[in-house]
Amino acid sequence: MTRFFFLLGLLGAVASVSAAETNLQLRYLRALEPWVKAAVTEIHRLGPDTATYGLAYNGHWYMQAHGTAFTALAVLAADPNTDESRTGMSRGEMRKLALDMLRYTLRAHKAGGGTCVNGQPWGNHWISSLVLERMSFGIEALDEFLDDELRTLYRKVTESEAEYLLKAPLTAGLVKDNHPESNMWNGIALFRAAILQPKHPHAAQWKERASDYLTNAISIPSDAMNETLIDGKPIKDRFVGANMFESMACNHHGYMNVGYMYVTLSNLAIFHFQCRKNGIKPPEALYHHAERLWKVCKACTFPDGRFLRIGGDTRVRYCYCQDYAIPVWLLARDRFGDADTTQFEHGWLDIVNREQATNPSGWFMKSRLERLAEMSPLYFLRLEGDKASTFAFGAYWHRNIDFAGLPRKEIAVPDQWYDEHHGAWFQRGEKRFASWCYGGAMKTTGLCLPSDASDMAEWQFNLAGQVSGMGLLDSIELRAKTGFQFDGGFATAGRHRTSTGSPIAEGQETEQTAIVDVACCALPDDQTMIVIQRARTGFPTYLKRIRGLALSVPNDVFNGFTRKILSESGTRTLQAVPDKFELAEFSGRWLNIDDKLGVVEIYGGSPKIARVAGRQIKIRGVAPGAAGGLLYVEEVCQTSSEGVRYFGANETLFDCAAAILVADAKTTKASAANVFKRIEHPSPDVRAVLVTDAFGKQYLIVANFQKEEISIDAPKLVGRSCSPLHEKADKLGAFGIGVWKF
Repeated sequence: MTRFFFLLGLLGAVASVSAAETNLQLRYLRALEPWVKAAVTEIHRLGPDTATYGLAYNGHWYMQAHGTAFTALAVLAADPNTDESRTGMSRGEMRKLALDMLRYTLRAHKAGGGTCVNGQPWGNHWISSLVLERMSFGIEALDEFLDDELRTLYRKVTESEAEYLLKAPLTAGLVKDNHPESNMWNGIALFRAAILQPKHPHAAQWKERASDYLTNAISIPSDAMNETLIDGKPIKDRFVGANMFESMACNHHGYMNVGYMYVTLSNLAIFHFQCRKNGIKPPEALYHHAERLWKVCKACTFPDGRFLRIGGDTRVRYCYCQDYAIPVWLLARDRFGDADTTQFEHGWLDIVNREQATNPSGWFMKSRLERLAEMSPLYFLRLEGDKASTFAFGAYWHRNIDFAGLPRKEIAVPDQWYDEHHGAWFQRGEKRFASWCYGGAMKTTGLCLPSDASDMAEWQFNLAGQVSGMGLLDSIELRAKTGFQFDGGFATAGRHRTSTGSPIAEGQETEQTAIVDVACCALPDDQTMIVIQRARTGFPTYLKRIRGLALSVPNDVFNGFTRKILSESGTRTLQAVPDKFELAEFSGRWLNIDDKLGVVEIYGGSPKIARVAGRQIKIRGVAPGAAGGLLYVEEVCQTSSEGVRYFGANETLFDCAAAILVADAKTTKASAANVFKRIEHPSPDVRAVLVTDAFGKQYLIVANFQKEEISIDAPKLVGRSCSPLHEKADKLGAFGIGVWKF
């Protein structure tokens, strides 16, 4: 089961791989061309030969945004296939504008002698070389048009950055000082400076330091003992610290971050292709563990190219890290021979085209992110620039490299994956993708999705329950986690504590709001996930929102703002985005969404859908409404409370269990008639359920929601013999989970 999901026929209309790869260059151009008309409304001329995208202050986000827009214009200006009637500018006009933006970039650097528009120069910072790295292929595209001033300035600026990095401390760490992506781009910046000035007295030192940075980019703990030579020295002698766990998981920005696993590879890709085109031998360290990381990234990718972010996300959905997958896919095709990436490219282009079509102005995301654009033009322009720049990357390299003629190799991906640090389990099947993660962006989060329905993926609060207090910001603190894998699935249980902070009242402090116990079991039928939850208050508190189960299903531009709900009540269409709260209730103990994803009550309340007013998915750490909603989701729940209510100490907020099924409505209805029931246990802190899988096989799942170990006599609980799927079947430790098969 290593390539199943690439063979789903998502791109059946494409006549052949060769034709698809040839067409990709034009697809990238066609998406970029209307964007130019929008972008020029935010490009400001400062004089006869300089211009900026947005404000372009000396802060790194400003300069990154500016640099991405430059790259898009540069590539369009250099490409003879650019349709000038769609850009609203001639290629010559775009070239002049791009060169003026480059001139501003180089003059405003500390080595350029000038300043940014806010009176301060930029550069010589841990992230400043990233600006130049992401501009590099745009600079190359305009190489024949660079005058002596630009060439001289480019050498001076890259030299300045290399000299800074030569003296800067090199750090790496699994959690603290986690720097995979910056070590990658800074190592490349050092090597690039040596290429531009091979006779510089420090060129050899730059190259040596580059190998140190690159070895400590995709670095893992076992590198500390690895005696393999890399660029003339043992890996262990270059090793400073591990940025990735042995599983290749990455804890960036404090959580299990699939996005930055991709971003790290994207910087490698940018340099890889420039070396390839110009006949430059890159350092061996550039590819250190790269293919191994790619296999995990590939496993965490839907057939249409969208990330399967098992740890969630803290930022705007379908942006930034997702955009920088394009260079990674081209790298995987060129370096590793992975032809499956062609499908990813087409799928992602389809997704972006779908959203761009709702923006008549030419922007990629303006309609969905209108409020963000109003509140932070910088944030909005950066996100737009990232998408434009990565599309430019795709257009540029598909024009320069015949990907269709490259050798092909099967790159296997794991069907099961586990990372201990994050408490992350992942199971891939032909029909179902299932995951659970305690160290995610929102701490505890789960996923159970059809493998061909990436538009159903959302991580905020997903399957972990939701308790929202009176502060502006709610938070979760993990208290315990356990679990295990078995062939075709996994089981896990844990506890987290919710709190509410940033209160409005003076003198009010962060308040603990609830203790939430969760358990999950992905059955080995490639269809069913069982979720068990309990939430109780600790102290008396006011709460404004409660959801038991809390299955988040997006309903936004990517699925046409429409979800079809099937149930015993019949069929109902939910149109997004609602402007007032509604609790949509249905008769019976089951419902199904779009004939793809079912929910069956086991106990604790029949499934219903809470529909809040406006898009509720937000940037982490930002109060609701402070930056606008970024995505709308339908909240499937078993218990719902909306509006401010008082709750006493030790009061139960929800106590429920449900089966999530990757199945059509007919199958969901039939499953609801099978055995899905609670089994009573003497302990008030133990939850036991008897469930039936897609093949009619039965399982007993027992979750221990207490701190003490308990004894379990599974045959006695159900009155018949059964076999455990885990060790020590007669005992369940604190917050343990057991699974028995009949």
